[in-house]
Amino acid sequence: MKTRLFLLFASLWLASQPVKAATTDWVSVTGGAVRLITSGPLENGAYRAGLEFSLDPGWHTYWRYPGEAGVPPTFDFSGSQNLAGTKVSYPAPGRYNDGFSTSIVYDENVVLPILITPKDPQAPVRLKASLFFGICKDICVPGDGEFDLTLEPTAPEDKVSALLIDRDLALVPQTVEGPASGIVSIASEPGKNAPVLKITAKVDPDTSEPGLFAEGPEGSYIGVPALQSRVGSTAVWTLSTNGLARTDGGSDLTLVLVDGDKAVESRHALSADLLN
Repeated sequence: MKTRLFLLFASLWLASQPVKAATTDWVSVTGGAVRLITSGPLENGAYRAGLEFSLDPGWHTYWRYPGEAGVPPTFDFSGSQNLAGTKVSYPAPGRYNDGFSTSIVYDENVVLPILITPKDPQAPVRLKASLFFGICKDICVPGDGEFDLTLEPTAPEDKVSALLIDRDLALVPQTVEGPASGIVSIASEPGKNAPVLKITAKVDPDTSEPGLFAEGPEGSYIGVPALQSRVGSTAVWTLSTNGLARTDGGSDLTLVLVDGDKAVESRHALSADLLN
C-alpha cells in the first residue's frame, strides 16, 4: 500500500512536468476507462508501451485466462505500420468469487505492459491497436477501444508513463523451472466428473493468502485451483481436470503462484496417468 501511494504521488508530480511522449486519450467504458501509454523513445531496439485500465470501485476486468467466467482481453495490431511484433505481459492477478463462480481478475488500476518491436528501428511505428475485453460488477458488459499512436525513435521520455509501466512490469510473474517454481508435487485423485489434481506448493509462512492460478493448453476451459489446506509453509490446492484439453492422452498446465510480493510462473507436463 505504501509503495502504491508513493507511486501515485510521484506520478502526480511527474505529470506536472512539461515533457510528455505519445499517450492516447482515455476511452470511457461502462465501469471505467482505458488508454494506451508509452514511455517514449526506442530502448534496446523496442518501445515500451502499456494498456492502462482505470476501473471504478467494485468493477473488475480479466487476466489472460478468465477462470470459470469472464472475457479475457484480446488485441489486434494488424492495422499498424512498421511493426515487427508485440509482446503483451500480464501482472499477477487476483481472484473474485461472485457466489457462483471464481474468476481471475484485475481491479482498480492496472497496466498491461507491451513491448513493441519495429521492422525498421530508424523509422517511426504507426501503432494501431484494437482492444476487446470484459468488465463486470453486478453485471458484465463488453468493453472495447481503438488506439492510434505514432512512436518515434527519438521521442522524449514520458516519465509518468514509464513509472506506470515499470510498476506493473515488476508484478509480472517470472518464468522459472524446478524448485524455484515453489511447486513440490502434482498428484491426482478420483473426482465426480474427472480426476482432480492435488497441487502441493511451498510458500512463505508469513504470507496470509497465497494464490495459485492455472491455465491449460488452447481449447481448455478449466476452473481455478481451490486452496484446501495450509500448514506452515506447505499449501495444497485442488483443481478438476474437467475441461482440460489433452494431446495424446496427456496435457500440460501453466501455474502462477502468488506468494506475498513474489509471483512465479511455471509449466508442468501432465502424463496420461494423472488424467485417467
